[in-house]
Amino acid sequence: MKCRYYFFICHSCYRIVVSYKTRPFPNRLRVTRQNAGFTQLQVARLLGYSNSNALCAWENEHTMPNGTNLIKLCMLYCKTPAELYPEYVAQIDLHLLIL
Repeated sequence: MKCRYYFFICHSCYRIVVSYKTRPFPNRLRVTRQNAGFTQLQVARLLGYSNSNALCAWENEHTMPNGTNLIKLCMLYCKTPAELYPEYVAQIDLHLLIL
């Protein structure tokens, strides 16, 4: 499965393809949460979950949060997506440079 982002610049269409097949999803979620002084269950409840299963999967690099949850995590930890997922953002930046 691939995710496609489309940017329209000067009436031209540029396509950025970022593969979701690249597993695991390296991140700094666990370290950031621990440095902020939260438990997994506390963060999960702040995100609206009754247990920490989703957060555990994100921190263990099995899955990624959706856009809404990523924004919530960024706000909660006072971080940017690039700080939470530096390797993933670097991959996207590389695709942008190729254009």
